[in-house]
Amino acid sequence: MQRFRGAPLELQARGLLSLVEAGKTKGRLDEKAMIEECFHLAARAQREQPLVLIGGGITEDPDFFLQRATAQKLDRLSLQAWAVRLMAMRDKAKARELFAQMALPPYRRLTCRDRLLDAPDAYYEALAVVLRDTFSAKQRAEGEVAALARTELSNTRSPAQLEPLLKQLSALEWTRDEYALLLPALGQSLGEMRVDDRTFTARAGTLYGIIPKSEEFALKARAAGVAADPVALGIRQLLAAHLPVERCADTAAPEKPPPPGVRVLPKPPHPAFEDESLPEVANYFNFKLRLPAYLPSVELPPLEKVRMTPARLAGAMEKKKIYWSNEREITRLAQGLMWGGKESPLTDDEKNTAEWKRKAAEYRRAVSDYRRVEGQPAESFFLHKAGLIMALWAQMPVAVEKSEVLADAVRFIASVDKREVGLDLWVLGVRDMMDRARRGQADRSVPPEVLEALTQSGDQVMTLVAEMNWNLN
Repeated sequence: MQRFRGAPLELQARGLLSLVEAGKTKGRLDEKAMIEECFHLAARAQREQPLVLIGGGITEDPDFFLQRATAQKLDRLSLQAWAVRLMAMRDKAKARELFAQMALPPYRRLTCRDRLLDAPDAYYEALAVVLRDTFSAKQRAEGEVAALARTELSNTRSPAQLEPLLKQLSALEWTRDEYALLLPALGQSLGEMRVDDRTFTARAGTLYGIIPKSEEFALKARAAGVAADPVALGIRQLLAAHLPVERCADTAAPEKPPPPGVRVLPKPPHPAFEDESLPEVANYFNFKLRLPAYLPSVELPPLEKVRMTPARLAGAMEKKKIYWSNEREITRLAQGLMWGGKESPLTDDEKNTAEWKRKAAEYRRAVSDYRRVEGQPAESFFLHKAGLIMALWAQMPVAVEKSEVLADAVRFIASVDKREVGLDLWVLGVRDMMDRARRGQADRSVPPEVLEALTQSGDQVMTLVAEMNWNLN
């Protein structure tokens, strides 16, 4: 346990929680005190919560790097939720107390240029544990479980919050009386929600977000004998409020015609959707969710096309720059080292020439001289340069020369300010280094010389990551 002391707070909390979860502290330490300590350490984490990339991305995309970095459970929300889950197994009342201290991050308004969406899923996973496992039968009968769930429904301000909440609530069993308490809160939350178009489209503007999840929850309530009218009305209010206003150009603009000569297959007809001029979710409401045969007890007015035309189209999603001018020459040199102008990678024998070694030395100098250029984010520069060094390490056929390149990588990563690039991104840089090194191993293990270089680096965080060989995802 002492090896975590002095490390960044996030790593202290993560390391200690992992030991508790693995059963390595049982009977030796006051586990409840340790879990609570980790909960409070996590409160000072640099990052609030994970982020998810809207629409996906390629591996070199800076936003894709950030999504991977924030998935490592080094943020406040993930760590505190982990502590609540572990505490619930040991002290139910204390788990509820800790959860009550968790602050749900406020809704962050996005612009049409943004690509990363907040992902507070861990908060609601902890809520589900508290609702399911920490209340007595008497407390539930007195309405405490439903009251907490209703409070969380009322506190949602964004589809990015409501979607993971509904996922957890739908997985729990509720009585008729509890549904009667929860459905009005869900309907009110839907009807009063006012968010940016990027968030709306990602989590409410398709048939994969909060609308089908709200429908699923309401149908379960209806089967239990509770009218689903509040949810049907809330969905209508949500769509009527968001579809006609300012929309992002890449989500609300009409489809562009295909380039000349490009044949596009027609979309298959759907018998339930009759008006192709309306958004898919509006059609889904008009031909299903508003009808008494399905959700409400009385028919609701349809959403009309004239009211569904966006008032104004704003900008489109910003595609982050991936390759910078200072990387092009290095990329050209790397391709020469790997392929040598051939259609297949060079063998070690083909690399064992004076000419190849000269090119490798040229590449190594170019990477050493590689500096951040104006406008290039610090995190992009950090991950790219570390990757370029390890790309050379993977190509080197001689152990002595590989060790020199490995030392370059360790020195560079250790020299980077962890807080400037973000602790989670810095840790990802170390993990990516280890992952690159294990690719050539038959058993997919990190080579001993790489682990030794990391543990002997003199950097405490680098040593911790190497010693634990964490699978942080």
